[in-house]
Amino acid sequence: MSDDNTKKDDMTTSQSQEARPGSVSPNASISRKLREFYDAVQEEGIPDRFLDLLERLDHAERNAKSVDAK
Repeated sequence: MSDDNTKKDDMTTSQSQEARPGSVSPNASISRKLREFYDAVQEEGIPDRFLDLLERLDHAERNAKSVDAK
């Protein structure tokens, strides 16, 4: 492969990676979708079953500390 072909390939690659006027970069689109997904997850409530499990674990930790303290 000659140096001229290498330079042409490099130019084509760099031009394809540049944002065209009025176009949205792929990274911006991915960032937007991830942000939307994260926001949706934040809005979901914590299931009662999970809250119950956390409460039981907290209770077990308090009991273990009171037994250790004696």
